[in-house]
Amino acid sequence: MPDREKGPGPGYEEVRRRLVERGYLHGRIERFVLRDTVGPGSPASRLLLTGLKAAVLGAPILGAFLAGAAVAANRPLLTAADALLLWLYFAVLAGAALLALFLSVAFALAALAKRRGAREGDALKASLLVGLPTLAYLVLLVWKSEAPSGLAEDLLFLAGALAATLLVSWLAGLVSLAGIIGRTGEVPDRRRRAALLLVVALLPPVAVYLIVRVAAEDPAAERPASDFVPAAGAGRLLFLGVDGLDGALVEALESRGAVGNLLAGMAHGAVFPKRRAAGAEPPEVWTTILTGVPATEHGVRSVGAERLPGVATPLRTGAGPAPLAAALRFLLPARTVPTSGAGRRARALWEIVGLKAPAAAVGWWASWPAGEGSGVGGSGDVVSDRVLAKLLSGGREDRDTSPASLFARLRNDFGTDRRAIREEFESAFPPAGQGKVREVAWESFLIDAYAFRVADRLMRDPALKAGFVYLPGLDILRRRIEGEGAPSGAVALLERQAALEAYVRWLDGRLGPALAPPAGTRTIVVADPGRTATAEAEGFVIVAGGPARAGCVGPALTDLDATPLALALAGYPRSLEMRGRVPGACLDLPRDLPPPVPTFGRRALAARSAASDYDPEMVERLRSLGYLR
Repeated sequence: MPDREKGPGPGYEEVRRRLVERGYLHGRIERFVLRDTVGPGSPASRLLLTGLKAAVLGAPILGAFLAGAAVAANRPLLTAADALLLWLYFAVLAGAALLALFLSVAFALAALAKRRGAREGDALKASLLVGLPTLAYLVLLVWKSEAPSGLAEDLLFLAGALAATLLVSWLAGLVSLAGIIGRTGEVPDRRRRAALLLVVALLPPVAVYLIVRVAAEDPAAERPASDFVPAAGAGRLLFLGVDGLDGALVEALESRGAVGNLLAGMAHGAVFPKRRAAGAEPPEVWTTILTGVPATEHGVRSVGAERLPGVATPLRTGAGPAPLAAALRFLLPARTVPTSGAGRRARALWEIVGLKAPAAAVGWWASWPAGEGSGVGGSGDVVSDRVLAKLLSGGREDRDTSPASLFARLRNDFGTDRRAIREEFESAFPPAGQGKVREVAWESFLIDAYAFRVADRLMRDPALKAGFVYLPGLDILRRRIEGEGAPSGAVALLERQAALEAYVRWLDGRLGPALAPPAGTRTIVVADPGRTATAEAEGFVIVAGGPARAGCVGPALTDLDATPLALALAGYPRSLEMRGRVPGACLDLPRDLPPPVPTFGRRALAARSAASDYDPEMVERLRSLGYLR
């Protein structure tokens, strides 16, 4: 519709005639979208109605593509019902995004046409302005999803992306055409072979994606574990992960006699500084340490994930459509669920050792659901990170241990264990002078002390080749007494210092026997600075017994080096998928240590649902411990 001062523009029949003459309105979709190009109301309101109709048509197609990308990023955990529900969610989001995109381009081109007149190819320009960024987004979407795929899947994806983009581009051209007609009263000629030109313009990002994707494809993805023979006589391995402990804290407490066993372990064994990953949350850090591969490969990142109503599987917001994280936080009815191992693709150390001999694991992140997906036939014992919380709350067993019967044994012993731990705590933390900080220390103490007791009990089994124990208590304590919201003032400062020293002194005492292992056993203690440490803080790794050279200080290690080191101490090879290396200094490794193998395979994902009735309670526990806000 032309400007009002120029009088009324052509009516609907006139505009329809011109559209037909110029090659438009040959299909039902074009007639539906362009029906309100002229008529009552302002040009802006008519354009808005046209954009709404186009967005309604494009939303299901684009929403289906986004839902498919989310399913691929979280496969094979999502079911067909989950995919349909995600389609609905993403269709709503896609419709809103398309409407905004269509209208912004249409208004811009209509304003341009008003100044210089409508021209042939204006609709094609609109198609390109919308189509190129849409296709680029879809390509980046799946590229960054970290979902493993083959050439056939890539070709299928690219065909779908191109088809969805062509539809969106065509609709964008129709909306802009309506805007130009409403603004100028003119109907521009249709560009001949516009569809062919649009396809040619969209092919370069498709080709670039395919070339880069194929070149970067992981040839070892989803392979079974390579066969190997462990070194003879490598002995037993005890792996202790201590969260929240760094070299600076050990130095600060050295003069107070609180770290005598740690210092003795360093003097009689080998010690390596450890650089930490800045900004990573504990599940990511420790899963990287336990698998030897980065988070982009093992798939565990944060303490919590987001679950949509009706979708059983938590969604990894970093491995899906870019707007997914914001939508889950602000728009969609999502709820937070605790992290789990249901989506962990790489095998952890206890599962790798379990390929050849039984192993035990206690308290690790992403160890629930226990025993599922390891592919090692349930070899050994797993006490997941949810067991203590379940025992404290009286919750029922739900894949919390492997074998499942272990949970009943732990429950029967828990009353006795808790009383013994309380007595141990009273001895280590005298009531005087520690106030409320002492109550916080008790929660951290219970976690670590219970892990020690369970590990001691499991390791009495002479058949076990290795034990892996996670001790997060010190990190929890430091976060709650040193982090944001901690009590301030001189008295609180003294209480914090006393509690921290008492905790480290007790921890040092419990680590003492492990740092002086009996013959045939070697211990590796991996200390990470934790969440309250500065970017410059360093952890450390102590190797005691076996091949460790007494008093030797080796090169700095990264999180990725811990797994190959632990495997070498157990007489196992590392895999070529692991980016870390065994340090060449301070260790006299056996000569028959197997050479690197191609792969330890991909862990089979949990066969059952990743959902648990206990999820809400676990989230609240993580909040109370300072992991979630």
